[in-house]
Amino acid sequence: MEHRTNNRREFIRVPFSTEIEIKAGSSVIRTGFAANISMNGIRVPVPGTGPPAGTACNLSLKLSGATVPVYIRASGTISRSEPGSVAIEFTALDPDSYIHLRQLILNNADDAAKAEQEFDDHWGIKRHGS
Repeated sequence: MEHRTNNRREFIRVPFSTEIEIKAGSSVIRTGFAANISMNGIRVPVPGTGPPAGTACNLSLKLSGATVPVYIRASGTISRSEPGSVAIEFTALDPDSYIHLRQLILNNADDAAKAEQEFDDHWGIKRHGS
């Protein structure tokens, strides 16, 4: 059961492991896994300290299981940066990436029906503060 007391998250987060590349300014961070992902963003373990909060970035997640490599590509902003971890809020996804991300969450959610309801309630991605 998911507890959301004092939690401003709007979307279910699911654990997911894959190859991730984050480009922020002149920095490129590559890691082999993600702590969790949602339709709104991702938290990624990083070596050392990542870029500061507020930094614009682009990220690429490689999906496995396909005969031809499939990627989720997103633009975002670092919303939190602490030693060993960065949180990225998605600001843009191309249509194919949106579909792949949605399916990834449905396949990994404890409650796929609840995830589906959240998609229906929040068509697309809502940016905080808009």
